[in-house]
Amino acid sequence: MTIPAPSLEFELVERGHRYRAVLAGEEVGFAEVDPISTDGLLIKHTEISPKFEGRGFASQLVRHVLEDARRQGRGVIPVCPYAAAYVKKRPELMEYVRESYRAALK
Repeated sequence: MTIPAPSLEFELVERGHRYRAVLAGEEVGFAEVDPISTDGLLIKHTEISPKFEGRGFASQLVRHVLEDARRQGRGVIPVCPYAAAYVKKRPELMEYVRESYRAALK
């Protein structure tokens, strides 16, 4: 019998300024964000704990932040170098970015 590997879970904490990625109860990493007005979300910093690097957790975390912002009706401004590079490599995600910031990612 194969036991499924635990999946990454996400939670928004610190009064809405940090998304945590958690695996089996342990924090894998986080993304610091700042809400801007009612329709924007600034992604400031993404960090994965060194012992969890190289397993794709940063990309899962950034994708979750993008999708959560979209569910909230917010356009994202990814000033975090990792988040910006993630979006640049995936043109289909450009629609998640606040329209006024899209030119900065091209």
